[in-house]
Amino acid sequence: MSSQPAAIIRTAGAEFPETWVMPGHKTWASHARHVAHLAQPQPGVSLNGTELCVPANVYHPGIGLSSRFLVDALCALKPGIEGAVLDLGCGSGFVGLSLHQPGMKLVLADISPAAVASTSENLRRLGLAAEVMQSDLFRELRGRRFDAIIFNPPLLDKRVEHTAEVALCDPDGRLLSRFLDEAHHHLAAQGKLFFTASNLMNRGALLGGLSKYRYHIIASAHDGQSEVSRWVICATPA
Repeated sequence: MSSQPAAIIRTAGAEFPETWVMPGHKTWASHARHVAHLAQPQPGVSLNGTELCVPANVYHPGIGLSSRFLVDALCALKPGIEGAVLDLGCGSGFVGLSLHQPGMKLVLADISPAAVASTSENLRRLGLAAEVMQSDLFRELRGRRFDAIIFNPPLLDKRVEHTAEVALCDPDGRLLSRFLDEAHHHLAAQGKLFFTASNLMNRGALLGGLSKYRYHIIASAHDGQSEVSRWVICATPA
């Protein structure tokens, strides 16, 4: 469904709506459905013909489509992502495993033990080799640097009230702020960040955090009915 174009703010070569969306009934109803789905074992999703393990409270790549949106954007990059790659907040591992290439040194990390177990099982099912670890953002990655850091963060600025919401909500943008404050310490020379953003997240945390970087939007999607926008952002330290 089409909508009237939103006013645009242009900053550091990127474009964001001048006003952020105010979540309405449809947004909250959709969120409630996501929480209900995540709270139970998820229906199968396949990668390269192999069904992945996605247990309860682990972000499902089919819910909200942000994982697939991110993968599609990164697969379209020329040249592609290679070298030492970190998939942070990996969930089931869908993003990192979708991008896996021979010779890639892939690390997948998540704060959730269930996500770490899910990713480890999915590596086994796919017959791929990568390092999997439990880490609260970069806490267990001190001193390590990567050519690409990929993050599909929680996009809704809302208080976490259910275990399933840990993968969906970032109250006041605190997690995003920590990510952008710490990420540049873990980038190799010429390294890049790739992460999803939305006008459902905390605007101050996004724009304030990006003030430390040069960045541009490599993919965007807008739902004219809900007025929700999503972007994939590529950023390098300023």
